[in-house]
Amino acid sequence: MSDSIQQPRVVRVAFNTLGCRLNQYDTELMKAGLSAGFRCEVVPWTEAADVYVLNSCTVTGKADQKCRQAARQVKRRHPDAKVVVTGCYAQTQPEALARVEELDGVFGNQEKERIADWLPRLLANDEKLVEVSAFPRRLEFRGGEISEFSGRSRAFVKVQDGCDLRCSYCLIWQARGPARSRAVAEVVHQIRGLAAAGFPEVVLAGINLGCYGLDLGRRDGLVALLRELLPSFPDLRFRLSSIHPNEVSPELLDLFGEFANLRRYMHVSLQSGDDAVLARMRRPYRSAHARDAVERIGRLGPDFGIGADVIVGFPGETAREFANTEQLLLDSPFSYLHVFRYSPRPGTPAAEMDQVQPEIVSGRSARLRDLSRRMRRDFETALIGSDREAVVETSVPETGWVHATTDNYATVMVPQGAPAGALALLRPEGFRGDILYSERVEPVPATARGNRP
Repeated sequence: MSDSIQQPRVVRVAFNTLGCRLNQYDTELMKAGLSAGFRCEVVPWTEAADVYVLNSCTVTGKADQKCRQAARQVKRRHPDAKVVVTGCYAQTQPEALARVEELDGVFGNQEKERIADWLPRLLANDEKLVEVSAFPRRLEFRGGEISEFSGRSRAFVKVQDGCDLRCSYCLIWQARGPARSRAVAEVVHQIRGLAAAGFPEVVLAGINLGCYGLDLGRRDGLVALLRELLPSFPDLRFRLSSIHPNEVSPELLDLFGEFANLRRYMHVSLQSGDDAVLARMRRPYRSAHARDAVERIGRLGPDFGIGADVIVGFPGETAREFANTEQLLLDSPFSYLHVFRYSPRPGTPAAEMDQVQPEIVSGRSARLRDLSRRMRRDFETALIGSDREAVVETSVPETGWVHATTDNYATVMVPQGAPAGALALLRPEGFRGDILYSERVEPVPATARGNRP
């Protein structure tokens, strides 16, 4: 009688991604790395699992707090499971995370890509594992490929990582290491796979996207990359993540008129409209550069979406400095603002500067958020009655409507039943409260792909 062969048990792993598009891409890479030496099944964060992996963000103190809360909550629900934090918070503050009782492992940004190595050791070890290595001064881009993007209608592709700017309020240069770019051939190969998987739109993402190619010896690196991608994938839509004002070149803007598959939207990493604040922030531009960049983007047309990141309450920000920022925003054709309240990061120069009183920061934040709502309303009102191409997003079954994101980054609700993850033509008809709606939603004809509606 032959002995039966015992099959290795399946290890159930759940992921929770906090923060930016690069983190979302990195989480997909971790999922793809679950292969060597054991059997794994990726399950939703809300289900029972053997291991819970939090891919963390540390851009603000609130992001750190959110990570700790998520770790404690999942440990309370599943006390026998292993709970791990990796990513930027783990990279910059491993000692603080090691003291969190609910955590079983802390792994840095370089370690998270080696999940197949540390996961078996984590499961076999009753002691807390803390593995965080420092970045070398020079580093080549490393990164595998993904073939899917769980639960998303568009795919993010990491083409650049790291940052050399060392802004006075930011820890990202420590969390992500030196700036480095992905080879063009690797980007093309990755996008070819995602296009074959059926994604209609790809977002090119980087910590400092505008400096793409500098480490490869190309000052025009991002433009050169786009000139390779846009004609090679005419049926695929491309969107850019945020870019600094000083990186908005005439050559980059020319591409929007030349290629119909480059989405009509740009997000500018502005942060402030006052020169003294920008100097204290150690930003590589001044307000005149920012104003000029946004004006040049605005000349691409009134339907071109322009977003901006703005920090309020930066240390030492006076009423006059805030007013200068507010005036620049009022004078510029932004369609919406992403407003951040300044958050001190331990170990940064800004954390040692004179802090603005919290109630003042709250008031300024509310003022700019109200301005953003008005900007968005004005921009979306102008879209009513015009045909727009969009990607259908996640469903909202309880209302019978689903989200769709237009080419110029407006959110429109369309009737449920529109296929998620598909290109669609819609015509916004009006608002219900603050939400723009369209009863009409049609597939984009194959003959129209690559042409704007």
